Amino acid sequence: MTTAPRRRALRQRHSGYRHSGFTLLELLVVMVIAGIVISLVAVNASPNERGRVLDDGQRIARLFELAQEEAQLGARPIAWEGDAGGWRFLESTPNGWIPLRTDVFAPGTWRLALDQVIVAEGGRSTGTNSPPRLVFGRELIDAPQRLVLVRGDIRVDVAGDGSGRYFASTP
Repeated sequence: MTTAPRRRALRQRHSGYRHSGFTLLELLVVMVIAGIVISLVAVNASPNERGRVLDDGQRIARLFELAQEEAQLGARPIAWEGDAGGWRFLESTPNGWIPLRTDVFAPGTWRLALDQVIVAEGGRSTGTNSPPRLVFGRELIDAPQRLVLVRGDIRVDVAGDGSGRYFASTP
């Protein structure tokens, strides 16, 4: 058999088969649809204002737990002061309260500006111009403390039961 009849025979044998796989156009359509779906999920999964304020409350709750442990381990009280712009931790020294600047207890700001920060329970007044403080002492059991973060109609309670555990919740 010569080469020309061989090619004809191969073409006739394979002409009934459809090539498997996807065309470039089909792959592009699938990629565009996947991109649209992923962008919709990303937009809906990003936290809203309520979620951001709750995240701040949970972060402060963890920091309060760490401050309580640090006060017990270091045998010195640690205080927290906060307002609508942010917060800071202070440590008690023989010369008075001085701000802490370590990584964990460095001054911080809220993810979203708050309208109000209310020390609802367990706060100590420090004077007319100073915000009330939450003080974490050396005792294992302390008085309950409660902080309320307010932004518009969003309220987040950060409460401690006196045993060193703190929880953030929305009422």
